[in-house]
Amino acid sequence: MKVLGISGSPIKSGNVDLLIKQVLKGAENKGGKTEILYLDKLKISPCRSCGKNPEPGFCFIKDDMEKIYAELKSSDVLVLGSPIYFDTVSAQMKLFLDRCNCLTPLVKKKNRYSFKSRLKKKRKGIIILVAGEKQRFDCALIPLLGFFKWANVKYVDKILYAHSFFEKGKVTENKKIMQKAFDLGRKLFS
Repeated sequence: MKVLGISGSPIKSGNVDLLIKQVLKGAENKGGKTEILYLDKLKISPCRSCGKNPEPGFCFIKDDMEKIYAELKSSDVLVLGSPIYFDTVSAQMKLFLDRCNCLTPLVKKKNRYSFKSRLKKKRKGIIILVAGEKQRFDCALIPLLGFFKWANVKYVDKILYAHSFFEKGKVTENKKIMQKAFDLGRKLFS
């Protein structure tokens, strides 16, 4: 089983990154192959909403999303992680989500339009969100759960981590949340 972590955080080795890695560590413990992509390090152009079917490719725009599309296609599990900014996902995560519009393009057949899923294989999905203690998670969950539906991903579970500190990597001191992340990675195999 291939488990793909996608980090929407601009802070490498920050709380989002560490929680994703902990889920991947749990998956590796059960024999899973893992990889993590850092959206902040990739060159991703915004969606142009061209409305055309880009088959056989995924998108007409040629940038680092091509690597992500290939990884999405070959993965069995997705672990999406993002910090909460203004009550929603980071700009990096939103850019990625928007560019996945082409995973289910609108196609015309016999004068009728319908959506055609390009990712036939059902995947599992985990969501990780990190925020300050006074922020809400519900607004950030909406686009991520919408992406899961659009990309043929079965939602498994989430980690919502609120904190009152702003020190990089402080999540490692919270043994309960770190154990939950590890256990989630293992749970993927049951």
